[in-house]
Amino acid sequence: MQFDKETQQRILRVAGQRIEGQDVDEIDQRIAHVMDLHPEYEDIWKMGEMAVYPQEIDGKVVNPFVHTVLHVTVDKQIVDENPEFVAETFQRLKNEGAEEHEALHAIIGVYADMYFKNFRRGDTFSNLDYQAELDQLSVSS
Repeated sequence: MQFDKETQQRILRVAGQRIEGQDVDEIDQRIAHVMDLHPEYEDIWKMGEMAVYPQEIDGKVVNPFVHTVLHVTVDKQIVDENPEFVAETFQRLKNEGAEEHEALHAIIGVYADMYFKNFRRGDTFSNLDYQAELDQLSVSS
């Protein structure tokens, strides 16, 4: 998934389908699942295009659109086992006692930090650095 207008429209379409109780296409089930994991965003999705901007939720400023894209991206890495070390890290964190969503968020945090640092610098994303960072993750950290 990209951080682009097409992805914004897709996420908002899925949000609308969920709100109206419509079936979601199989290809969009991953987006719908992320939305199900984050009921705190439910009212924001009802705002339509305003949902792509940062919002205050539970005293924190978050961007539901960016969070959803990151969630779907890392979830896809795990499901597709591409890169393989992401799925391995996910399983290791769960074996250490992390809940599934907690483990996913830990990996998302690493991915997001690296992605945005590289983007700001104009650098390419390094899977070697990503793997090294994920190797440092533990339930206690």
